Amino acid sequence: MKKRTVKILACLLSAAAALSMTACGGNGKQTGGKGDDSAIAAESPYKGKGYDLSQKENVVMYMVGDEPKDMQEVVDKANAEYFEPNLNTTVEIKFLNWSDYTTKYSLLLSGGEDVDLIYTAAWCYYNEEAGRGAFLELTDDFIKQYMPYSYEQQPEESWDQISIDGKIYAVPKAKATFSSYNIVAVRQDLIDEYGLTVPDSWDNYEKYLTELEEIKGETGVIPLNTNANREQLLTVFLQNHQVQPVTEGYDWMYDTKGKEDAPAADDIFYFYGSDLHLEYCLEMAKLAEEGIWSSDAINDTTDAQSYFENGTSGSFVWNTSVFQAGKNLESAGNGTYAVYDITPDTPRSRASYATDAIAITTKSDKQERAALVLDYMKTDTDLNRLLMGGIEGKHWELDENGDRVVLDAAADYAWNNWAWALNSESEPDEAGLDPRQTEIQDKIDAMEFHPEIAGFTFDPKNVQTEYTIIKSLVDEYKQSFALGIYGDDTEEQFNEFKKTLEDAGLEKVTDELKTQYNAYLERKGL
Repeated sequence: MKKRTVKILACLLSAAAALSMTACGGNGKQTGGKGDDSAIAAESPYKGKGYDLSQKENVVMYMVGDEPKDMQEVVDKANAEYFEPNLNTTVEIKFLNWSDYTTKYSLLLSGGEDVDLIYTAAWCYYNEEAGRGAFLELTDDFIKQYMPYSYEQQPEESWDQISIDGKIYAVPKAKATFSSYNIVAVRQDLIDEYGLTVPDSWDNYEKYLTELEEIKGETGVIPLNTNANREQLLTVFLQNHQVQPVTEGYDWMYDTKGKEDAPAADDIFYFYGSDLHLEYCLEMAKLAEEGIWSSDAINDTTDAQSYFENGTSGSFVWNTSVFQAGKNLESAGNGTYAVYDITPDTPRSRASYATDAIAITTKSDKQERAALVLDYMKTDTDLNRLLMGGIEGKHWELDENGDRVVLDAAADYAWNNWAWALNSESEPDEAGLDPRQTEIQDKIDAMEFHPEIAGFTFDPKNVQTEYTIIKSLVDEYKQSFALGIYGDDTEEQFNEFKKTLEDAGLEKVTDELKTQYNAYLERKGL
């Protein structure tokens, strides 16, 4: 590990130094003209606003996730009924799937492929790519002119939460949810048949996994069929310790102690390389040794949700998306499911608006048109619902109360399967919600809290070289620790990893974060 990390540090230092000289880049391309909107329908919401829509354009948008089976049918309808008549535009929606988005995302932005709009988030390269100059800065004037309806409808705090040093590089979702709080779907049929431990706490969940491993030869079910692209247990591990990030998209943490109060700067710590991280690494090594997941999981690229849905995994950990996985498991006849909150005493906050967003790329040669497309997708109720949930009457319909009824074809286009950044307050509630989901949602709502520091954001530009190296080192090794592949050598490898972070300048970056944090506290009077 020592030789490899020395080489990595040397290469990354060179690359990061070059990057710091170009991070403020951006081609600033604009394509706007004056006034000719004769090519769009008279009833278009963009008619008469001074936009030049005389030239037909094709806008390419990339999202993260697995493409729904009926995606093209939905896109064709959106083009025919909305984008073409009302913006003289066609839209292509492409996907970076879960198995390889981590390797392809940055390459896509730096390469020669057309990309006008792209999904981003605090957890999906927003800060890094904004720092590299890959995303167009969205000034107040630009948003007001080319995203007029978003400008009016977007919650004010969402702009604060997506901003980096006061600048905005993506448009966040318009509805805050508990998407960062994780719960666990398990196999209720196996619990009933074999008398397994009910996983209603972290400790009992571990017992459930161990018991599943003991009957694996009989059931053919791996306790937690996971892979190298989804660190399934980290979030619930942190929840169990009531620890959460001080800001979205970064790995500096603090112990909430179940309170909303702002922590002192000295109570903030970097998770990777911390004592808590060591505890996590040793715990994962123990589970790996017990056979809780496949010994080849580090090389597996199959999505963990698919494993649960096809009945080969006894557990799936994520946010409320686990309910859809459970429904798919049951509809396929592969078993029955239950969902548990295994950290029931931990207060939880709604995720930052920055957890889901869409950016306009700097390399796009149709930035203004892309902005109009994004504005339209987010704010037109009918178009938004088409993209969020598919075709009304085929994938979903509204009942007499205005609630959303899921139809059989929803298996090929589930509601909110990919369009998280398009969430809005106009989204209809689901009718006849599974009582299992209602029960969990009620518990989550009851435990909501509002941290005083929810609006804090970190800008690493003053320590960009050091931070880039640190982030790359973490990305290089975190999954190996998460899957416990070092076994008995875990603590030794951890200590070497910690030393490389320190050598890369972790203390300097942490000091910069704390400086910005203290300035935030002073501005807010906290």
